[in-house]
Amino acid sequence: MQYFFQFCFVLIGLLFSHPMEAKESVDLYLKWYHQFQFAGYYTALEKGYYQDVGLDVNIHHSSKGLEGLHQLVSEKEARYGVGTNEVLLQWHAGKPIVVIAVIFQHSPAVLITKRTHPYQRIQDLKGKRLMLTPHVYEILAYLKKEKLELKDFKEIPHSFRSIDLIEGRADVIDGYSTTQTYEFQKSKIPVMIYSPRTSGIDFYGDNLFTSQIEIQNHPDRVKRFREASLRGWTYAMKHKEEIVDLIYEKYSENVTKEQLLYEAEQMEPLIQPNLVEMGYMYEGRWKHISEVYADFGMLPQNLNLNGFLYNPNPNRNYVWIVSVLVSAIGFLLVAWLVQRYRWNKQYSENLKSEVFKRTVELKEINDKLGSTNQFLELKLKELKEAEGKLLISEKLATVGNITAAMAHEMNTPLGAIVSSNESIEDFFLNQFGSILDQLQQSSTEVKECFDSLVKHYTETQIVLYSGKKERELKKELKFKLETHQINYQGNEEDTLLDLLLESDSFRLGERLHWILENPRHKEILQWGSKIANVYRSNLIISIASEKSSHVLKSLKNYLISDDLNNSDQSKIDITNEIETILTLYYYNINHRVNVQKHFLSNRKCKGNRDNLNLILVNLLNNALYAISFEGIIEIFVEDEGPWIKVSFVDYGSGIPKNIQDRIFEPFFTTKSKGEGVGLGLDICRKVTYKMNGKIEFESEVGKTRFTVYLLADE
Repeated sequence: MQYFFQFCFVLIGLLFSHPMEAKESVDLYLKWYHQFQFAGYYTALEKGYYQDVGLDVNIHHSSKGLEGLHQLVSEKEARYGVGTNEVLLQWHAGKPIVVIAVIFQHSPAVLITKRTHPYQRIQDLKGKRLMLTPHVYEILAYLKKEKLELKDFKEIPHSFRSIDLIEGRADVIDGYSTTQTYEFQKSKIPVMIYSPRTSGIDFYGDNLFTSQIEIQNHPDRVKRFREASLRGWTYAMKHKEEIVDLIYEKYSENVTKEQLLYEAEQMEPLIQPNLVEMGYMYEGRWKHISEVYADFGMLPQNLNLNGFLYNPNPNRNYVWIVSVLVSAIGFLLVAWLVQRYRWNKQYSENLKSEVFKRTVELKEINDKLGSTNQFLELKLKELKEAEGKLLISEKLATVGNITAAMAHEMNTPLGAIVSSNESIEDFFLNQFGSILDQLQQSSTEVKECFDSLVKHYTETQIVLYSGKKERELKKELKFKLETHQINYQGNEEDTLLDLLLESDSFRLGERLHWILENPRHKEILQWGSKIANVYRSNLIISIASEKSSHVLKSLKNYLISDDLNNSDQSKIDITNEIETILTLYYYNINHRVNVQKHFLSNRKCKGNRDNLNLILVNLLNNALYAISFEGIIEIFVEDEGPWIKVSFVDYGSGIPKNIQDRIFEPFFTTKSKGEGVGLGLDICRKVTYKMNGKIEFESEVGKTRFTVYLLADE
């Protein structure tokens, strides 16, 4: 019996063993010149990953792009290629090819134009000169989704040179966000990048494919080549600088190290190596791509993708193996039944005794678990109550901070209204009658001059000038007076210049010269100054009232929300909430802080509005504290797949490396005593998780970025 078992195990081992053939020659054809875009394959070759699995791989670059690539790969065994989503069209056209892995989870194809203003939209490109690469159907689909067609542009031949956009020979070009944008960044040309993903057109990037004959005749080689290549990609994305040096020294002739490293960093969010398994592809995404092609009449609707996608773990045919195993198991079963009969009686008695013993033990354990469970439920309830009180406390603290700023925001316009009203009241009680009396006793010419001033006030909007602007105007007026040969000495000239500004008469044009020729021009200008001050006071009251109304409206929007907005599944306009908070924090921000807003998404997120505001206020407070309430803060709202990314970037001193792993700890704070208790970021993290999101940060000397990922409401 012992020898029989040994024989069976040896037989099974032989059935499942696969002798490795050494040094099988394989050719890999790239779709372009050598660059970091193909880093994983260079890494697999140079690190010996291909050699480890018995492959001798030759990598060939292309100077003609995709031209002839699919035909070349499909003609012969042991050939592999790196292509675009056009591989789907080639497969449907009859090329016997199969996609075995996807490297870029998101395509780098984008539209690029110069940035002219912060609220630029893709619709603003209508009528512009466009350079478009042939067959970039994801860009065409993107334009179609945005209600734009090629006839809306002035198409010009593509030169594949970014300098044409920089020097103005083209207004819009398509290209890769991983490479072309480097030239604009280096030349410090601000550009606007439009990605098809913002409209839901989400194509794959580079695809690894081979021929059907290679998969049929050498399935093991396909699997080994695929695994070694993906192993190379995993290493390359974790050791970018090392692989950049490798490519620069052995492959790339015309690309600098700086450009290669830039390309590597830009590829990170497109490949997503930390979120998605390298090489992963989803049939649903390919169906989405085929539907886009179908919209252009290039593929049929509801295309069946059977045979197009590679399965790295196919079901093998084990029928003959099963037959041998069944025979062996049948023999073993007979022997085992005989032996079992002998053991059965002895085991039956032992089992009864053991079951009784275990039953008693399990009952005791169950009683203890019940007691422990009740204790844990009580503690969990207490923790939830404490967490709720903590959130309420943080919200009240936030309202307190806003109230302190609001006091100043309301006092300033209200003070202006009161002061302006007193000025108007003083004019009508103490000055208006005196002006009328003096006018009645004046000549017709004086009355006409005064009437000209009053008519100017009724027809023209009074303007409020800053101190700097007033000084500039005085210099201009002094020059004009000298031009008209109106000369005064010493303080008389300064007095006249003040009257011309206060009466707003300097804007009368030629009529001003007529007034100045009147012997009583000083009295006329003094009367006009008092009338002009009434109009100014009225303008100040109007501006202050409007500002007070705006501040109160913002405070109402922040503090008062209906039941729907308090739901954990309500739809929240993120940019509107940020604008409201910035309005309420105007006193803290004022002219000392430059808030730069980059709102690149108009999607709404799902969650509780009060909780979201708690996150936003904490991140804004931390950014203001980091720059000591003086400097630059950038706020980004961007799309990334199902997420809306909200980022606060400050240019303060940064978070020291030795405490970065502690900043989310409760009661840990870097602020001075009395300025914080260290709960803000801990609460932000908990609230974000409650909204099914996540919060991350990155910090270096001179720059810190906190990013909150929120689920978009699709």
